[in-house]
Amino acid sequence: MKKLLFVLLLVLLSFPAFTEDFSKGPLYGKNMYIPFIIHYHLPAVSARAGEQFDLQYHLSFYLAQDILCYLWGDEQMPQGRGYDTRYIYSDYEVFAAEMGIAYNVFNELQLGIDLRVFSFSGGFMDSFIESFHGLFGFPNGGREYFFQNQLYVNLPNNNGINLYLDESAVSFGDIDIWGKWTFFENTNVSLAALAAFKIPTGRLERLSGTGFPDAGLGLFLDWRMARYFSLYTHAGIVMPFNGISNFMFNGMLGAEVHLAQFFSLNAQMNIKTSPLNDTTIPHGLGNTFNTTLYHLSLPQLNILGGFVFKFNRTRLQFYFEQDAITNMGADITFGLMVLHTLNAGR
Repeated sequence: MKKLLFVLLLVLLSFPAFTEDFSKGPLYGKNMYIPFIIHYHLPAVSARAGEQFDLQYHLSFYLAQDILCYLWGDEQMPQGRGYDTRYIYSDYEVFAAEMGIAYNVFNELQLGIDLRVFSFSGGFMDSFIESFHGLFGFPNGGREYFFQNQLYVNLPNNNGINLYLDESAVSFGDIDIWGKWTFFENTNVSLAALAAFKIPTGRLERLSGTGFPDAGLGLFLDWRMARYFSLYTHAGIVMPFNGISNFMFNGMLGAEVHLAQFFSLNAQMNIKTSPLNDTTIPHGLGNTFNTTLYHLSLPQLNILGGFVFKFNRTRLQFYFEQDAITNMGADITFGLMVLHTLNAGR
């Protein structure tokens, strides 16, 4: 393993330096699928060092929609729409507002804090999503058999965590505090370590937290391969302190095409193992592999696509996120963030 890391470092250092760098970093965001909302997870942040006394503050908004239901066989297919909650595991929209502050104590050391408010409701997106899927011939995941814009969550799991909600709810989420140390950097490469702790201010009965702390540790890499192209990745572990959730692997792979100094296109994949075990909700992938797979036990393999605008010291980011592979995530999430940096030492 040490030899492999040494060879990788030599390869990274061998790329030629360039004078102009338009990279703007990966797509930062909160995972909006309920098993991950209530736990901490490593965000996609740049490994790059900042300038001492830099103060960053951001405001983010998220809108996510999800449905997970039992699909009948043809002989049991209902006529028209209904809403029998025996066949619904989750059907909700969630809106979240987030505020975060980060401060560079030194160039290489950044400390930050993030806090959020969540609002769960029946929402308004069902009709739009069904029409969009119908236009392109995509499956609706069972939406067409249920009344639109309803709220019901009842996710069974073997961990004893009661993920249940049958009415609209608004609550504060958990508070995340973190520190990032950039321990290696040259023109092309930045390597950083991040440690985080979740303060349990969220409420399980409102699906905004477990009521227990979590801790996270991760390694982050930025690789600015060329003037117009960068790669980002991180890998780490999240340790829940409630004694019943699983330890989680968190990973990310991302690519950025920075077409201009002020604009970039980004694509990412989130790779996360589940904090929960489940032997209740069978997953269709099991038929493909001729085995039995259960939904909440599968890893999350979400795809993100978005763009970043950067004007002077202001960064505007938008992305959409979808659970197209294992369905272990919200069906669709939209994220918008505005971040500004000022230097408190000037």
